Parts: sequence; C-alpha cells; structure tokens
Amino acid sequence: MDSHFNNKNAVLPLIGAAVFLFLQGCTCCAYFNHAWNMENAYEEAADLREARLDTVPGDSFLSSGTERGLYDRVIEKGSRIVERFPKNGRQVPKSVYMMAESFRYKGECRRAVEKYDELERYFPQYDSMPKAEYQRAYCLYQIKEFTLSRFSAERIIETGDKHPYYLPAMELMSLLQEQEGLPGDAIASLEAVLATNFGTPWTRAKARMRLADLYYEQKNYEKAREHYLHKELFILPVQERYKAQSLAAECLFLINKDNGLLASNEYKALADSAAFKDKKNLSLIRQGEILLSINDERGVKILRDVAYDRLKSENAARAFFGIGDFRQKGREYPTAISLYDSSTQSRPNSSWGKESYNRRVALAKLLALKDTVDARQKEKKPFFPQEFQIAELFLFRLSETDSALALLAKMDSTLEDSLLKVRVTYTRAFIYDEFKQDTSNAYPLYRKVIEHFPQTDYAKQAQANMGQQVSLKTEEDLARDVFLKAEETWLNAQNISVENMEEVEEAYKKTLSLYDSVIIDFPETQAALQARYVKACIFAEETGELDSAQVLWSKLYKEHPRTVWGKAAGEKLRAKLSIDINELIRLRERFQQTEISTKQLSDKFWQEMEQKQNEQAPPPAVADDEVLLNDYNTLYDFK
Repeated sequence: MDSHFNNKNAVLPLIGAAVFLFLQGCTCCAYFNHAWNMENAYEEAADLREARLDTVPGDSFLSSGTERGLYDRVIEKGSRIVERFPKNGRQVPKSVYMMAESFRYKGECRRAVEKYDELERYFPQYDSMPKAEYQRAYCLYQIKEFTLSRFSAERIIETGDKHPYYLPAMELMSLLQEQEGLPGDAIASLEAVLATNFGTPWTRAKARMRLADLYYEQKNYEKAREHYLHKELFILPVQERYKAQSLAAECLFLINKDNGLLASNEYKALADSAAFKDKKNLSLIRQGEILLSINDERGVKILRDVAYDRLKSENAARAFFGIGDFRQKGREYPTAISLYDSSTQSRPNSSWGKESYNRRVALAKLLALKDTVDARQKEKKPFFPQEFQIAELFLFRLSETDSALALLAKMDSTLEDSLLKVRVTYTRAFIYDEFKQDTSNAYPLYRKVIEHFPQTDYAKQAQANMGQQVSLKTEEDLARDVFLKAEETWLNAQNISVENMEEVEEAYKKTLSLYDSVIIDFPETQAALQARYVKACIFAEETGELDSAQVLWSKLYKEHPRTVWGKAAGEKLRAKLSIDINELIRLRERFQQTEISTKQLSDKFWQEMEQKQNEQAPPPAVADDEVLLNDYNTLYDFK
C-alpha cells in the first residue's frame, strides 16, 4: 500500500511537467503559425505587386483584389504577434515594419506613417530602419504634409551619402522644393547628387529622369535633352525609355525649328526600333506632324498611312486632324473640312475628333462670312463686323494667330471710324502681347492707342497691360467725378439748418447746377442719366415741384426705357394714381354691390335677434332632494 502510494507521488511531477511542456509547445506553435502566415502573405503580395508593375510600369500605391487581401492578412497576423508576444525582440519589429509597408502599398499612407513612427520609437536599431525613414518621408509627401516630409527628408540628407536612401531623399527634396515654388533649388539638389558616383544605377536613373523633366518644364531644352539621352536612363522600363527619347527629339525641335528634319528622323528611328514596336504608330504620327510643321509634304503620306492602317482609332483621328490642319494653313478650306470630317468619324469622342468638329464648324462659318464680305464689297456697303468675326475665328477657333494679325492689320490701315480703329489697334496689341508674348510689337500699338484715343476704355486697359499706373480718364470717368461732386453738395445742403433758408436755397441751386453740367457736358454717359433721375427726385421730394419731376421722369423713361435709370423713372411714374372713366364706372358698380350686400346681411341679423327675444326661456330645473345650506356661500348666492 505504501509502495503504491510512493510510486503515485513519484509519477505526478512527471505528468505535470509533460502538461507544462505540451502547453508551452502550443504557445510556440501559435507564435510560429502567425509569423509564418504573415511572412508568407507578404512574399505572395510582393510577387503579385512585382508582376503588376512589370505589366503596368510606374510606382503605383493602389492595390486591389488578391493583393489587397494578402496585405490585409499581413496586418492581421502582425497585430496578433505584437499583441500576444510583445517581448519578442526579433519578430515584433519585423511585424511592425511589414504592417507599415502593407499600409503603404494599400495606399493608406497616413496609417503607414503611424507604424513607421512606432518602429522608430520602440525599435530605432532595426535593420530596415533606413528604408522606413525614407518611406515615412515619402508617405508624408503623398498626404500633402509637406513640412513634416521636408523635416524627415532633411534628417536623411544630414547623415550624408552613407545613408542608403540619400539619393532618393534628395530626389524627394527636389519635389518638395518644386512644390514650394523653387524649381531652381530642386534642380540644384539633383545636380549636386548626380555629380557624384553615389547611388545604385536604378536610383540614379530615376533621379536623372526627374532632373530632365525639371529642365523641360523650365524650357531649358538643351539641358533637358542632355539628360534625356544620358546612358544611365537605358536601364529604365520601356515606357520610361520611350518617354525620354521622344522628349529628347521634342527638345531638338523646340531648340530650333530648323532642326525639324533631324527631329523627324529621330522619331523615325524610334518607329523602326524593335524595343518600341508598341509605340510605332505614335512615333510615325509625330514624325509626320513635325514634317508638316516645316512644310514637308512627306508628312501627309506618313499620316495617311497611319490613319488607314486602323481607321476607327484615336491614332487615325489624330492623323486626319494633322493633315486637315496642314491644308487649313494652306488655305485649302474645302479639303480641310473633308479631313476634319474623317477625323471626327474615326473617333468622335476623342480630343482630336472633338477639335476636328469645332474646326469644321468654324471653317464653314468662315467661308460663309467671306461670301458675305465679298457681296458687301461689290455693293459698296460696310463689312467691318464680318471681317472682325473672321479675325476672331482665325484666332480662337482655328488657332491661326498670324492670319488674324494680318487681317486686323489690313483693317487698321483702311478703317476711318475712330471707334472701330481703336478697337482693331488694341486687339492687335493684345494678340501680340498675350498670344505671341511679343512685347516689341505689342507696346508700340498700346502707345498708339493711348496717344490717339486717350479718353477710351481701350487706352486705360493699354496702360494696365503695360504695367503703368492708370492715369487716363474716359468720358464716363469725368462725368462720374462731376456727379460725385454734385452728390457731395446735395448732402451738405441737407445738413444745413432750416433757419438759414437763403443758404439752403443757394446750396440746392448749386447742386442743380452741377447736375445740369453732367447732363449737358456728358449727355451720352450713364452718369448723365443718373443725374437726370436724381434731379427729378430733388424736384419731387425737396423743392415740391412735382410737375417738373413728372416731366423729367417721363422724358427719361421714353428716351432710355431699357437702362437702369429709365426703368427707375418708369417705376416713379407708375406710382402716381391715374384713373380713366371706365375704371371709375367699375369702381362705382363695385361700391353699389357692396352696399346691397351689407344691407342684406344687416336685415338678416336683426330678424334673428327679434326671433330670439320672442321665444320664452324654459324654467330652471330644480331637483326634489336639493338642500339649501345656510352658510356664507349660499347666502351670498341668493342675496
């Protein structure tokens, strides 16, 4: 018995140890399960992301479908590891980092920044901390927290080129400087880094592409072309390489239009390249457009071949539009209309199809106006409105600035009407200034407007366009000055004490004299109409001359019924009572009907009152068991 008991006591510790080891083994299994699932999901998502970016190059933050679901799984498993095993110094920081990256890839940059901050706060020595620092700065840029992003990027840059993300941080700093309106500083930042040998080939290629884009945006086409053609860019994806080489050709053409043939040859080389076979038609279209811009007819054949290769496409719409634009500039308007129709039919909803439709309508209107001008010339009638409309069509609808200027110059030399002449002269100056950025031709025309037509709105606007202080005054401005002086005199007259009647009369006399000067000296201005209206109000409300006020209001309303002051005068006239004989008869009839109705209602009322008086009221009902109490209230009731 004792031995059995002793054996049992010896076995119990072994069972407890086994149970403890089993439970400990379950905890380890849970830990490894979460960690394995998190890392596996992260790797699968990375494979999907890489495949997606190979198909659609570009740094995209948006993920969907299976990829998004895998990142959600990474976040879920990572959260469980942090919650259940917070003291695991190896797996917890890895989980926080993967969660931050997953949020970033999902496009939830604000939450990614929170995780990057958590990683730096609790695990500053983590192996991937340098990448986390850069990605945090970039995420802050994405959510438009530019100040914080700049602070984070500067921390990386301050560590020097030993930081593995020094070059990307400099590129990010250039984006921030451009955002702050400092493109020169952005260019300087990238130039300083690229002047060294720092960075991987990939990061250097991205930085150089960014630098080339900045130069292109600043219209420094020589430097932009130099960087677009740099050998470091040849490791970029096909799409970005094509962009670089096509923009290099554009820079060559923009540097000097005489380089058009060389630029078209570069596009031909892009079209013949096997690497850019998917962009062949786009290259051919641009080659044809550049040839047509230098009046080389070979461009027509190139564009026509592209158009007929696939008629119902956007490339066809663009090709037909390019040929139509070339024929339009050559004044072959019927042919251009036909080509614009073909462009619209190829792809009506495209930008080329829509613009072709607008051009076609504008050309049809242009031809109709030209016929009208020719007919009026034969009849020796004025045709200024039609010619001015033609100039507007050239400028705004057909993108032919030079044609518009030529027509306006012809009109300027033949017109005799000063109002028409100033309008044409100012329009020429404005086109040179705004559309062609040619102040050498614009400013002399502005000065001509100011010198010969000083009292016009065109002269005032010419001063403003030249950056001068507007000192000229039109008839309307001069009339307004006199009107305001009259207003001031009137207000002063109203403040004079009634006891000083002579002073009051003198003030009103002076006021009316100033209003008369506005009416007489500036009869065609709005201030003159307002002066006539106010003068009538003074007669009606201040001096008591109602008849004179009526005459002034009536004349103002008849002569200017559609103006503000003519309508106000009409309202004053309608406020006066005027009744003709027919309306008076109707009023009398309504009054008689009212009297009859009132008498009938009165008779009915008194009849009802007599009936109520003749009827005897029923005796009050008294209960048999009523007991009259001898108290104060009862005595008071029967008093």
